[in-house]
Amino acid sequence: MPTSDPEQPSLEDAAPQQNPNPPVDDPADAGLPPPVYPPPYATGYPGYPGYHPWAYDPYRPTKPPGTNNMAIAALVTSLAGLLCCGLSSIVGLVLGVVGMRETKRTGQDGYAIALIGAIIGGLAVAGWMIYLLLSIGIFASGWQWAP
Repeated sequence: MPTSDPEQPSLEDAAPQQNPNPPVDDPADAGLPPPVYPPPYATGYPGYPGYHPWAYDPYRPTKPPGTNNMAIAALVTSLAGLLCCGLSSIVGLVLGVVGMRETKRTGQDGYAIALIGAIIGGLAVAGWMIYLLLSIGIFASGWQWAP
């Protein structure tokens, strides 16, 4: 049996306490204007109102920024193959071909650089192969220049 003590209030008599941390929310009337949406286009293709051929296509990927790294590496290694041993010109030739294909696929800049790298690399490889074959031929002939 509950006893009522005048010193302690019962749970029924207690007033609900307010939350010391009320939730943060936007005020009902913030004084902001209503949102404004652009009007739809007045004309368009038949059956496709609002569509214009010059409008931005959000589904088409954009061109990646900068020059292709493979193309730059092809040019650098091909030029290094001209100055040093011909092994890096082989790498330049391969990187040039891969760089050309990659620039065509992605639309990135650097196709001409990759082409120049592949050409220089190919010429350097051809030059080193001719030099190697002539050296082997002269060595095999016993150092005689005339037949």
